[in-house]
Parts: sequence; structure tokens; C-alpha cells
Amino acid sequence: MKENLVARYNLDMSVGEKPVMNVDDLYIVLHHHWTKDKTPYPDGRQIIQLAFILLVSAYTASRPGALVYLERKEKTNIQHFFGNADDDDRPPEDEWDLRHEDLKTLCYGQINLILLPNPTGERDHLVMEIDLKHTKGHHSRPKRKIFLMSEVKQPIFDVISLVLALAILDDAFESDHIRSVEDIFRTRVTLPRRSLNIRFKQKLLNVPICRQPVSTSSGMTIDDIKPLRYHTYLYFLQRLSLAVGMIRAMKPYDLRRGTGEAVDKTASLPLLQHVMGHAYASTFQAYMNQRVQSHVQAAFLGLPSEDALMNILSHQSRYIDPRAPSRYDDLPEAERKTFSDDSGIKRLQQMRDSLAMEAKELYGSIKNAEGTKIGELKMKADATLRAAKKKLKESNFTGAREKFFATIDTLEINRQLDPSLLDIKQDAYEPERIVHRLKERRRVAELMQIPCQEFSGRKDTTQRITLVGALVRLGQIERVPSERPIQEAKPRNTAVSQVTPEESLRQDFSPSPEPLLFRLFAQSQGAF
Repeated sequence: MKENLVARYNLDMSVGEKPVMNVDDLYIVLHHHWTKDKTPYPDGRQIIQLAFILLVSAYTASRPGALVYLERKEKTNIQHFFGNADDDDRPPEDEWDLRHEDLKTLCYGQINLILLPNPTGERDHLVMEIDLKHTKGHHSRPKRKIFLMSEVKQPIFDVISLVLALAILDDAFESDHIRSVEDIFRTRVTLPRRSLNIRFKQKLLNVPICRQPVSTSSGMTIDDIKPLRYHTYLYFLQRLSLAVGMIRAMKPYDLRRGTGEAVDKTASLPLLQHVMGHAYASTFQAYMNQRVQSHVQAAFLGLPSEDALMNILSHQSRYIDPRAPSRYDDLPEAERKTFSDDSGIKRLQQMRDSLAMEAKELYGSIKNAEGTKIGELKMKADATLRAAKKKLKESNFTGAREKFFATIDTLEINRQLDPSLLDIKQDAYEPERIVHRLKERRRVAELMQIPCQEFSGRKDTTQRITLVGALVRLGQIERVPSERPIQEAKPRNTAVSQVTPEESLRQDFSPSPEPLLFRLFAQSQGAF
């Protein structure tokens, strides 16, 4: 039966690549997100929420449906998110009715902040539990998975700081005396208690921690109850990954596969099965990296394994090139000009224009023709033209990216070896220097690049307080503009000061360091 269908319909039986993201890949994405991202957001909270979801995905190997709102019949069309050429375009906000039982997403009631005693330290240990209730099959096979997390020295990877910032923005703490992160750090665990739970308000336990931006008469704002939708998360995620320079748009399952790969190296098979949420241990084979995670050549020859090199070869960061076009407007003008010369687009435009002219002749205006046969035909022609333009833009953009990654290696080799270019001084690649116009975004970018490995005691506490405070101020911004045009951004509760890029460049800001593979974790192993 299978063979007959394959032959009859000429079906493609090849297996698509399943990318895997490890800690280095995630570091590059988050580093760009905090320090180099130029794209606009509806509000500052969305920047924090996106980083929070990425970190929780990596630390729990969870499916996206456990963290964001995924409609039962939602069809994910990844190409949908490549159609907007304008940075200011956002996913449409559809109206939907939310009932209490519909909130199958991560809420405050599933997060537990805990203080553990640290008698010799400047403050007690702050840890966190995340109870993932809405995992795959939780209706038929309910099984709780509670993940434990602690503070880390590298601020880019510290998910607890993000939770504190979001909770302060929502005024979520049950204690009326917790108004800032300093109040939490001042609290100590005293006998006979062995721990203290920092509880959230009862009325917020069923409120999603990541919520949807909505449009109001006064502008964009964060909704009080509507959870962040899956398609909105995908839009932000894929826009970010293309801006980083990835060879393909990042998907949530890339991190899930990477976490499974990391746990597989250190945990037992039953524990791996529990983390991944698989009913059968053999299911993990579908998640395994297609590039064998073992230096088989070295094993056969009896040589030490080149683990660092093998790790680089088997993950997405190997292909990253920030020079790749990340949006349609990045394409050369000559390639974009072919859009207006396309015969199919011209034909649809002529059809639309002729229908519009006929409607005006018969009814005086397009508005008067609404509801009539000619009006309906004109509306269908408009929709067909928009769809054709979008499809052509997607095709041109995708083709340009594929051409870039297919030719850049040979072009780079020719640039270095071509005898005619040997006498020409070639400038080394300089990463783009981004100075955000919003002082709140600029301040967070600076703090995210300061590792706390060298800090201890009071200095570490002060640095964390400063970072969470900066995140809270960023989250209060009502609109985060693009770094390309000059736009206004309005705060909800605080005054926002902006400077032009020219003024910022004259100030003494150091350029963002370019992230290096294994810089955080492999140096201690002597990888480089």
C-alpha cells in the first residue's frame, strides 16, 4: 500500500533535518535579544516574556503548549510569520472568548519561589519550582513534573530574575511588604523554619505569567488575563532567530531536542523519559541529533575524543552569519524591484483597478458599492492581490536567504585566495554596534553583559537588585520602537527619556562583545 502510494503520487520520502540547540546556541540568541535586537515590540514586557519562555523551555524540555496558549485547532503555518516587510507590523489580535478552563498555560500558581537558609552568606538562597501541569496527555495520563531552578552567575541565563521582574510588574506578591526585590533579599529563614515560600496573591494564581499584548484606544497594552498566544510567540521567536543570522528560523522544538540531548548525557534512562514526558523510552530516538554525538573515528583509532569540535559541528550556531538578510527590506534594491515587474502581480492589479473603476462608475464610490456584486468582486480581487504579493515576497526572501548561505562559503574562500585580491587590504568583519535609544533598554543591555562570576556577597546582591530594577523599568514601557526609524515610546508609570543614535554614539558606550562558542562553559575544560 505504502509503496503504491509513493510511486503513484511521487511522494518525497526523505527525512527532514531536525535542528538541535545547545547552550551556546541559546546564548547567542539571548545575547542578541538583550543587546543587539533592533526590532520593535508592543511593550517592554514582551522582551522579558520572550527570554523567560526560551529559558523555561531550555530548563524543562517542555513542549510550547505547556507555556503559551495553544488553541486546540490552531494550525501553525511558519511561513505566515515571514510575510511582513514592515517592522511595525504585528500579528493581528483576534477576539476570542476565554473561559477559566481554557487557560491551559503557565500561571502564577504553578511557580513557587522559595528561600533556603544560608547562614554564612550575605542573604539566603533563592530558588524556584515550576510545576508543569498542562503537558501532553495530562488529561488521560496526569503526571506532575516539578522542575527545580536556582540563581546562576550569568545574568543572561538567570530565569529567576525574570520571574521577579514580572511579578513586581503585576504586583503579584501576597505580602504587602514586598514592594521590590530588595525586600525579598532582606528576608531570612529563621528557626524553626527550614524554608520560606514567597507566595503570590490568591487572585493571581490562575493568571498567566506571559500575557498577550492587545490594542486599545490609547495604544498597545498588556492584557490582564489573556495568555500569550502560540502564534505571537512564534512570530517573535522566528523574527529574532532570523535577525541573529541563523540558517533557518528557530522553532520551539529545537530547544526541546537540545535539552533532551544534554539530559541524556548525564541522567538515567527513566529520568530522561520523565523529563521528556515520553510514555516509552524508545520515543527519544526521534529527538536524537541526526549528527552522531560521539567521535566514532577517535574511538576506533584509540585517540582522545575531540568533544569540543564535535559539539560545534552538531549544533545550529555553526551556520550563523549575521550578514544574512533577516527581513524583506534587507534585500538589494534590484531584487526588490522585480516585485513590481512581476507579470502575475501586474495582471491582478489591472483586474483590481478595472473592478474599482466599474464600481465608481455604477455607484459613485467604492464605499457605496459595498454589499453589491461588483463590490464583492472588488473585495475578492483585493484579497487575491494581497495574497499574491505576500507569497511573492516570501518566495523572494526565502530564495535570497538560501542563496546567501549556499554561496557565502565559496565567496569567502575566493576572497582570501583570489590572487587578484591579495594586494588589496581587506577589512576584518566588525559586528554591528547597537546603541538603543530607550535608556531602559540600553541599561538592561549593559547589565546583561556583566557576569557575576567574580562577584560575591554584597556586590552580587547589589548587581542582582540593579538588574531586576532595570527589567521592571523596561517592562513598564508601553511601546518599544524599532532602532531604524525615530519613534516615540510612552511609559505607563515612569518617564522615558530618549536620545538620538547620533547623540548616543558620542557618549562613552563600549560596543557589545560578540558572543563566542563555549566561552561560558568550555573554557574551564580547556576547549580553547
